[in-house]
Amino acid sequence: MKSFINEISKNKNLEVNLPMYANYMTDLYNQRAYVEFAMDYYTFQGMIADHVTKDEYLTEFTKEFNEVVKQYVLSLTVDESREEGIAKIDSLRNKVYNIVEVLTCYADIFSRYEYMVNRCQYLFDEIPVNAKYTDQDYTRQIMQYIFSDEDNAVVNMKICEIISELPFRMTKNKFFELLKAGMSVYKDSDKETIDDFLYNIETSALLKFPEDMEHYKDLYEIYTEIKAVDYANIDEETYRSTLDKLTYAADFIEKATNIFMILQGLINKAYAVILLAPYADSAVSEVENARRIVANINENFYDEDFVTLEESITDSFVFMEGIPEKLQNIIQSAEYVLDDVRNNHLKVVKNIMSDKIYLALFVTEQLLNDSLFINLDKQYQVFESQAEEETAEINVSDYLDKQYEKLEEELRVFFVEHNKQMNKAIMSLVLSKLPVFFNNVSEVQEYVYNALVNCTNKAEKAAAVEIINGLMEN
Repeated sequence: MKSFINEISKNKNLEVNLPMYANYMTDLYNQRAYVEFAMDYYTFQGMIADHVTKDEYLTEFTKEFNEVVKQYVLSLTVDESREEGIAKIDSLRNKVYNIVEVLTCYADIFSRYEYMVNRCQYLFDEIPVNAKYTDQDYTRQIMQYIFSDEDNAVVNMKICEIISELPFRMTKNKFFELLKAGMSVYKDSDKETIDDFLYNIETSALLKFPEDMEHYKDLYEIYTEIKAVDYANIDEETYRSTLDKLTYAADFIEKATNIFMILQGLINKAYAVILLAPYADSAVSEVENARRIVANINENFYDEDFVTLEESITDSFVFMEGIPEKLQNIIQSAEYVLDDVRNNHLKVVKNIMSDKIYLALFVTEQLLNDSLFINLDKQYQVFESQAEEETAEINVSDYLDKQYEKLEEELRVFFVEHNKQMNKAIMSLVLSKLPVFFNNVSEVQEYVYNALVNCTNKAEKAAAVEIINGLMEN
């Protein structure tokens, strides 16, 4: 295979090498998808049996997924039923995405109210006394924490982390100045990158909500109640009650999101298996072993008591030890060629009638990567977009300017409609999402020190210090 790959990179014998490479990658992807599917399916069934979280959508989607596995993975025939299976699992994948989007939105909402509630704690609890505390010394301690790592990515992450928790002392004009400067980093990128960044900002800053927020009635009710609280004049009873509601919401969201992510991973792997069915060799020991496990787990899902798997089946996991890692290493050594094919050889692929197998590979590559919820549309359209060559150039700099103006307008409207505490919570979060806007270490130090020294609210400052201490200790 190394020689085939080598020749593809040199544009040699493509009519022979491209099909050979496609068959090779199809078998590898199929083995990986089956093995990981079996292992994760076992974990998922255990979580469902233990009632990790009660969620009507989880119950509905689990039932739907098990039907897809039974009909289109375990009983798959490569005919029109495969297309039906692809449509059903794609639809289910989108349903799970939509629910996780709602849960993520609630997590963003509650994190901003938690920001405000945390800063009310020492209105009612005794402020910790540290007689040796000075803003100068604490600034030095924070700087040591930030720059104790040599990895720039980690340093930048720590800077953003600290900014999001420091007392926020900044005018709106200064905030917008920093926002514009931070966004200017994207002037040399592309439209898709800018759109992804803006989506992250708009959702985190509560400027954009997905549909169906009322699907989770308990969370929506909590949101309605905590939104009505006057955080500038909060009393202790309301503070304690609001904190309890946020704690409940955070616990529910974390458990629900975790299990939905496991389900989405399973959906992706089953999706890959269905896609690759016409092209992959299933008479491989790893696939046959994994298939037996999947069949037993699927059967158990139809028993309300979740019968324990037979010992002979659980023993099969022993033979899987190390296989996912081995397959991943082999795949990584050859997967990069898919980019070469996608960028340079699509016309040849179509001419030799290998477009269907390569389309399955392009989609599977995305399904098996770490981005569980990645949009597959671009992969499905790869041949069409190449053929039509609709690559209208846009002026990225102009586009970025227009998007900044739109974002600024949205934020200004938000600030008018919300109280001072919420506006500070949003501005601190937005700054923490920007590419690091400091030019040197001195600017970071100055920002930290000014945020501390200009905070005259003792309760707010004590809360910020405690939260930052927790970050540094962890």
